[in-house]
Amino acid sequence: MKGRESGSVMRVIERLSESKFSGIAIQKLEQFAAKMGVDEKELFQLYVKTKNNASKEQFASTPYTERILLLPQCLRSKECPAELGEHGYKCQECGKCNIRKIIQLTKTLGYKGTFILPGGSIAKKIFLEMKPKASLGVACFKELVLGSFLCEKLGVIGLGIALLRDGCVSTLVDWISLNDTIHLHLT
Repeated sequence: MKGRESGSVMRVIERLSESKFSGIAIQKLEQFAAKMGVDEKELFQLYVKTKNNASKEQFASTPYTERILLLPQCLRSKECPAELGEHGYKCQECGKCNIRKIIQLTKTLGYKGTFILPGGSIAKKIFLEMKPKASLGVACFKELVLGSFLCEKLGVIGLGIALLRDGCVSTLVDWISLNDTIHLHLT
């Protein structure tokens, strides 16, 4: 993408990240990307980065007890014995993946909850029931954008960490970055 076009795209992304949108905005972003010849993933990546930069300080100032963590089910091991419940998968702490360690960390810090989601649609139910002030989500870029819109709609401060490898099975996240973001607080 050329320099001037890149600047225009960033201005649009910044405006979008500051707006309160519904899921329809994803379609608009995709159409915009197609018109501008921008890779859809790159556009979502810019949106998430801009949104995270705008929300990071507010997230850091939110007490751990007012935060939740949303993890995608695709981070689980293929041999995961977790069963699907009302708020997603219930970790059995089998040790076949790193989710157990993350859940233990968030419990130690006092997070309101950590949820392993089978899909993004259950997030709204969790938000309405748990009433968090802030949410940290891990997902592919498209799901992070949708999650950002939901956070805006419900007045929740949201941060997102993109999967390093997505594809709905055997995905990968930067566990160090996730750990650092979970601990994020103003000093």
